[in-house]
Amino acid sequence: MPSIQNDYLHDINENETCFPLLVESVEDYAICLLDPSGYVRSWNTGAARINGYEAGEAIGLHVSRFYPPSSGQFEQAMQHLEDALSQGRCAVEDWRVRKDGSFYRAYVVFTPVYDAQGVLRGFAKIVRDLSSRKRLEDRFHQLVQEAPNAMIMVNASGVITLVNRLAETLFGYRTDELLGLPMELLVPERLRGNHAGLRTSFFNSPEARPMGAGRELHALRKDGSEFPVEIGLNPIETEEGMMVLAGIVDITARKQAQRQLEMALQEKTTLLNEVHHRVKNNLQVIISLLNMQSNYVTHAATRDVLQDSQARVRSMALIHQLLYERHDFSRIDLGEYLERFCRLLLASFGSLVAHIELDLDAEQDKVFIELQRATPCGLLINELMTNALKHAYPQGKGVVYVRLTLNDHRDAHLIVSDHGVGMPESGRRSVTPSLGLQLVPLLAEQMGARIAHFDNEPGVRYEIVFPVLALQGDSL
Repeated sequence: MPSIQNDYLHDINENETCFPLLVESVEDYAICLLDPSGYVRSWNTGAARINGYEAGEAIGLHVSRFYPPSSGQFEQAMQHLEDALSQGRCAVEDWRVRKDGSFYRAYVVFTPVYDAQGVLRGFAKIVRDLSSRKRLEDRFHQLVQEAPNAMIMVNASGVITLVNRLAETLFGYRTDELLGLPMELLVPERLRGNHAGLRTSFFNSPEARPMGAGRELHALRKDGSEFPVEIGLNPIETEEGMMVLAGIVDITARKQAQRQLEMALQEKTTLLNEVHHRVKNNLQVIISLLNMQSNYVTHAATRDVLQDSQARVRSMALIHQLLYERHDFSRIDLGEYLERFCRLLLASFGSLVAHIELDLDAEQDKVFIELQRATPCGLLINELMTNALKHAYPQGKGVVYVRLTLNDHRDAHLIVSDHGVGMPESGRRSVTPSLGLQLVPLLAEQMGARIAHFDNEPGVRYEIVFPVLALQGDSL
């Protein structure tokens, strides 16, 4: 038993020896002991580093020496000691002075020290130099003030703690009118009900993000006017806890520009729609005039020429008809074009092709060509199909095959074929290339197509490969 007691007393003595060494070695905090009157009794390494006084210089100085010079600095120091006695502790954040006269921001704690009999022996004073934090805070405030957008900082309770100059201008309040007030002051009344819940949700999972993604946000000025805004939220960790820094942008001008652009686009769409409608109507008038003219022609060859001209004009008129119907003035759906054009072509030839069938395989909403190449493409399709209908089957009965496919989302593959009599022998002098066959290579060149024709054994097969307009999400 005596051995245990001796060990215990040894540990106490060792702790009493080590504790002053521990205090002395602390460099980040100034730790000193004051006597009951406020004079320095001890001075650690941290106190010397922060205040610039060595221990021999500081011991014996009154604590008021480290306060900013003023007529009331002694009374202020003594008041802090009295507060520590009455409250058991006194903590203040204030300015302090170093030996060289420079000021620094400090967090100071005074705690009364009593002996075993309860007699006041003095005060423990612990000082934390806040200069670096203060510099960071000042820099942060400067950056916020110089930000190109309105900036407002709010704590977890929704209270405004920081406002920059642009926020004053944007909302019409002075900074002193906003600090300490709830953020809901700047939110339209009809939207305030959900605001607290949204703020709580953000603080439960703080991350930098835009506020109200997918929703229109509005803010409220001091004069009661509302305006559309975009808000970016950024969590900021501070000694007072988590804060949120909101960057606010007035998008009134953007909204007005967007509305003007939409109106301009609508006017342009209406104008283009009217243009294509009028062009289609004018081409239809030309078709009617050619049809009327053919009724007064008795020569068969001349009637054929007029009929071919009608088909060519009809192929162009259909393009404008589709543009007018679909209100898409940038492209043509070739699958739909082929389906409509086949019906028109059969109807225009009437009884002449009553026993000739058109076998069409062209999926719609898959192959598109831009407007600039749509007209030569339509004319090329007309020449190939008209030539097959008129010349492939002299006996008036057969099938014309039309196939349209898409290869690798890049090229369209168009095939027009038949099993008829085939091409005339090129060696016969009586054979003269028709206008249509002369137009085919020229039209193919205009639309950037590669064209080839083959003996279909029997019949003829034309194959045309040309680039198409990529669908959204595809790459050429």
